[in-house]
Amino acid sequence: MERDVENNDVVLFPWPGKRRADNRLSCGGIDLTLETGRIDEIEECARSANLRRLLEEVNLQDGLFMTLACDHVKLENGTAGFVTFALRPETLSQLRSHTLDLDRQFWRYLAWQEREHAMAAGALVNYAQSVMNWTHAPVQIRGEQYDRITVQYYCEQSDEAEWCLDHLRHFLVSWFPCQLTQDQP
Repeated sequence: MERDVENNDVVLFPWPGKRRADNRLSCGGIDLTLETGRIDEIEECARSANLRRLLEEVNLQDGLFMTLACDHVKLENGTAGFVTFALRPETLSQLRSHTLDLDRQFWRYLAWQEREHAMAAGALVNYAQSVMNWTHAPVQIRGEQYDRITVQYYCEQSDEAEWCLDHLRHFLVSWFPCQLTQDQP
């Protein structure tokens, strides 16, 4: 996974809201693991059912990860957005070494999905690699420094973006945590 050279400074989470370049208002970083009731302040949830489901399942359940930011925009030629997440502060420090390998683990998860559904090898992986980009950069959460992971997506069709978000959710909530305790899914 590549380092995000444009957003490489250590940022303190949560961060305040601000007006974006396109004049939309960002509510800022909300720690949904501590302030679960604030999920409705995230306007992007109204634009994507799978983004809302991802935010709910990653943050509102016990798990390894927490989201830091997101966006989801319908454009003239498609749908674009991103999800930024990190390990939760209470997560064991030995898991931090897995953070920079999450993109490869995600491709491995999609390859497993291909086998499970008798699909052509590479069908899901190649598609996802063409529409999703994974980067990392530093973040400080509750006084400790971590890597934040940003997964950007750009899809020609809205349902393709929903597919990306659904698979990212399943990977973060179910598949990756399972891999830590088993050799095979």
